[in-house]
Amino acid sequence: MKIFLLLFLFLILASCSSNSKKVADKLYYRFGEPLVITTNIDFGVQRPAAMGILGNRPMVAQKADGALLQLNHNFWIDSPKILLQNYLIKSFNVSPGAHDNQLKSTLLNFEKKGTTSIVSIVFTLVDKNYNTLFQKTYTQQQELSENTMTAFVKSVSKSLEIIIATLAEDLK
Repeated sequence: MKIFLLLFLFLILASCSSNSKKVADKLYYRFGEPLVITTNIDFGVQRPAAMGILGNRPMVAQKADGALLQLNHNFWIDSPKILLQNYLIKSFNVSPGAHDNQLKSTLLNFEKKGTTSIVSIVFTLVDKNYNTLFQKTYTQQQELSENTMTAFVKSVSKSLEIIIATLAEDLK
């Protein structure tokens, strides 16, 4: 009887012990600091639009078959739409208040595909009557220095820097 009692207690203690894996930490990222660029055109920056999944805080990876996947443990500190709007405001040193022209943008790609980052944004400059003054799609693909989320974020920041510099040249 004592053996059964000891065996029973041992089984209870063994089943209560934790052998589960450690839960992964959630990591949050933001874009790098933008370079300040001057243009001859005065404009405000509207909140960017994003295609569904790209507007959410979880980072997005593209699988080999082209399907998009939200990552479970890697997030932007805020929605990429808000991060991009703030980045544009800082880049072009946009002052608050009314502007005759508005810069609109739409995120088309903002994802990691294997060891490549893909950033694609449509920019549209409209006047106060919503007439299109300028519209162009910018795409940057960069190989990651290593297959990590930190390298991905640095690559996205570099892509944004290139895209914004090209946009500024095109708006002159």
